[in-house]
Amino acid sequence: MNRMLSFVLKHYRQGAFDDIAQVRRTRRFPVWGYAAAVGAAAAVVLLVFLFRSTASVTEYLADGSSVQVELPDGSRLTLSPGSRAKYSASKEGRNVEMEGTALFKVTRDEDRPFRVSAGGSSVEVLGTEFQVKQSRGEVWVDVFEGRVLFSGSEDGVVLTPGMESVLRQGAAAPAVLEDASPNPIAWMTGVFKYDGVSLETVLAELSEYYGREFVAASGPAAKTLTGSFFTDEDPEVIAEAISSALEIDINVR
Repeated sequence: MNRMLSFVLKHYRQGAFDDIAQVRRTRRFPVWGYAAAVGAAAAVVLLVFLFRSTASVTEYLADGSSVQVELPDGSRLTLSPGSRAKYSASKEGRNVEMEGTALFKVTRDEDRPFRVSAGGSSVEVLGTEFQVKQSRGEVWVDVFEGRVLFSGSEDGVVLTPGMESVLRQGAAAPAVLEDASPNPIAWMTGVFKYDGVSLETVLAELSEYYGREFVAASGPAAKTLTGSFFTDEDPEVIAEAISSALEIDINVR
């Protein structure tokens, strides 16, 4: 019978499971394009065209902490620490170029698609909630509401709520993962929560999050985990707690 774990690490803090607090707004730096025209009539036509089709660019940067902002179109953007994004819009659509990890809550506008570019990939939506993460040459997309089209250099895949996909380094198209990460926005909530999740999946998620490899000595296939703990705990403490409760040696490399 699968062994189960139900625990909360000792450093519980009041309100830690509440929704994440509003974070500071970054400064915005608009950049406008300019043009020169030859002749009075030509100048009028050219300037009108540029005014309608050239978008301003707004840049957002999360330095030491997460940053949440409202974009000019009413969409919401949350950046993880160390991430950045550039937003521009025109009558043809809304565009974001990003690096790092970002959570999007997009205001629906059927006349102007919302597109996110990251690491050679493209995500296109009309209005939805999703996350894009760029890490070590790969791009991951998790969908929480609506539908998104996730593409590489070839045809993309349509993702719906609960689905996760990754574009591997050098791949032409993203692959849909059978087992989505249980806590894709743990960086924002500050907590890992598991309910009967296979230990194999848990260790893979912890390895990805901390950038260190969590390894079970005797194979975790038949074990599951139910419980929660905070993301700011030392990885060694987490490994020791799981090892003790499940009677299995877990090493962190």
